[in-house]
Amino acid sequence: MKKNLILFFFLIGNNFTLLAQSKVEFKLYFSEIYATYDFLTKISENYPDNELKTIYTNSKYNTEDYKKQLLDFEKIRLNYTYSYDQYPLPLKVAMMSVDLLEKNLVTSQSVQEFKNKSMGIIPNEDLISLSITLEKFQPIYHELVAQPNALALEVQKNNLLNYVNNNQFSDFFQVGLSFYNTKWDKSIPFELNLLPSLDKGNLGARAFFNVAVCEASLGLKDHKTFFSVAMHEIYHIIYDNQSLKMKTNIQQWFNETNSMNSQYALLLLNEVLATALGNASIMENLNGKILEDDWYGNKYITEMSKTIYPTVRQYIESKKPIDDDFVKTYVHLYDTKFSTWNNELTHLFMYRYLVADTVDDLQYFRKTFPFYSNNRSSGNISLAEIEKAKDNPLTKVFIVSVNHKQKLGLLKNSFEELKKRKMNYKKEFIEIVTLKDRTKLFVINRHQSSIEDLMKKKFPNSILK
Repeated sequence: MKKNLILFFFLIGNNFTLLAQSKVEFKLYFSEIYATYDFLTKISENYPDNELKTIYTNSKYNTEDYKKQLLDFEKIRLNYTYSYDQYPLPLKVAMMSVDLLEKNLVTSQSVQEFKNKSMGIIPNEDLISLSITLEKFQPIYHELVAQPNALALEVQKNNLLNYVNNNQFSDFFQVGLSFYNTKWDKSIPFELNLLPSLDKGNLGARAFFNVAVCEASLGLKDHKTFFSVAMHEIYHIIYDNQSLKMKTNIQQWFNETNSMNSQYALLLLNEVLATALGNASIMENLNGKILEDDWYGNKYITEMSKTIYPTVRQYIESKKPIDDDFVKTYVHLYDTKFSTWNNELTHLFMYRYLVADTVDDLQYFRKTFPFYSNNRSSGNISLAEIEKAKDNPLTKVFIVSVNHKQKLGLLKNSFEELKKRKMNYKKEFIEIVTLKDRTKLFVINRHQSSIEDLMKKKFPNSILK
């Protein structure tokens, strides 16, 4: 009898555990360690002016010793990457060491705990230097920011906590898992970190691994939009975590449409779906309608999201995952309504692999085309870099300003589409071809003119002729 009772309670306990894990758990934090790291970033010399920088500059802590500490902080290299080579590029985001570090900052109760978790992610001397700086500046952040705004922070935390307690985070997360056909280990919680902002009207979020950093001004009243912005970023994580088979299928489905626009349509897909689900669908669910401000602040993402949204809604309501038919519909809509986008530089350079001989030429693209979804750049036109660029189905831009004959020869021998093109290395020109991967290749040969002058002369309206 005793054995039966033990078995009975064991089964009940297991059932409760399974029931508890039927949804992904969301946890909400305010991490003062992470906030201190963000504070360090925003008061550093090269960061644009903001309210945190103003408060710090006017404080007693703005001394030469602390200024040196900040300069040393800026020099620490936090970003190392490795890619998942078995996945179709660029459908799986490369792992970034800075994300691992930030994840550990969010989930650590002390700098020592952060340091213990982060050993080996970056060189030890850099980790020690970062940890010392965090320890020195955390009391400063607490005194200047956290303590004076403790009440407002608590109000904002409780507002976001309502969406956790009402299971809206977990419910909409499940919608995303079904739609994207993504598996998630439900024993792993999703960590939300509230990051207070002193800048009025500030609202944003970013997500990585199983962490979302939700940043909002402490006086924010529109909590529905705040929630939808957070979910938008979380949907990027769900998209990124699709299986290798699903990612391979998506690439194949786009290729099989035989549309010359298919690759750029695919490159737009991640943001389009996150907007359709995380912005439009959620706001329609919460408010009963979608307003103009509920879409994304980018022409291409907004227009494609609006166009595909009826199909997205149909799939959500039917609890169907995206499939071959969805991709065919998506590409057909892109082809019939937005085929001219592939002639617009602002669209082509949203997804780019830039290779130039000078940093100034790279800076031109960052300044002139600041919005991007995929960006890679290199200051060395070499055979190895050309091969890397060929492997990435993004817009490729090579800017030759030295050793013209040799480097143009490398490019002609590397790209089949250039071999029959006459390119006089002694003259300035911009050559554009469409590659087999259905992306554009720009070869810019520059002598005396600036890159800006060449681009304005060739594309006065930022449109391909």
